[in-house]
Amino acid sequence: MAPVGCVVPSAAAAGLETADPFAGRDGGSATASRFEIEIERSLYSDHELRALDEAQRMAKRKDDLYEEEDERKILMVQDLEDMWEQKFLQFKPGARITEADKKNDRTSLHRKLDRNLVLLVKEKLGDQDVWMLPQAEWQPGETLRGTAERVLATLSENNMEAKFLGNAPCGHYKFKFPQAIRTESSLGAKVFFFKALLRTGDFSQAEKKGHHVWVSKDELGDYLKPKYLAQVRRFLLDL
Repeated sequence: MAPVGCVVPSAAAAGLETADPFAGRDGGSATASRFEIEIERSLYSDHELRALDEAQRMAKRKDDLYEEEDERKILMVQDLEDMWEQKFLQFKPGARITEADKKNDRTSLHRKLDRNLVLLVKEKLGDQDVWMLPQAEWQPGETLRGTAERVLATLSENNMEAKFLGNAPCGHYKFKFPQAIRTESSLGAKVFFFKALLRTGDFSQAEKKGHHVWVSKDELGDYLKPKYLAQVRRFLLDL
């Protein structure tokens, strides 16, 4: 939402002066022609162009060239601006504190509206219930990003759409399996993390409510183990 300029480039304006072969023949038409070209090449917004058009109508009224019947059909720019001003004065922003905030319902996306939230899921690791970022085992033939996309699709039953940021992992974590599931050929694993931004959707099934949370960066410590948390915090930015 950058401000709209209304300045005609100086080179273009200078070119109009010298390139007009009719300047000495018909001053009125030449002036009108230059004005039309200046409008076409300008950076005026639609609202500014409308204001210029109305200024011309007002000038015609003074010269008795204005049709009184047309006046009833026109909503003037000033009237519009006055109406917008009244709407602005009546505007009341929505509450920043939601029902989910009041109940501290961390399974809801509708909380901490001024913060980024991170999805955590509860997984069974051996005989322990462990909170972590969503993950799944890589399958031969998949790219790492393909695995991450499959994890999200499976987890939400294709009910969430997210934009993955790049094809390369943003971080990794290496860990050993619990003694109960450790073998000589499989002592542990490496987890590669990918960033993704949620566009639409959420968990639709009520029975999953106890197995996921949406938390801010400050709340991660309530769920993640210290070593895991240290690695995750290295690539999470609370922008």
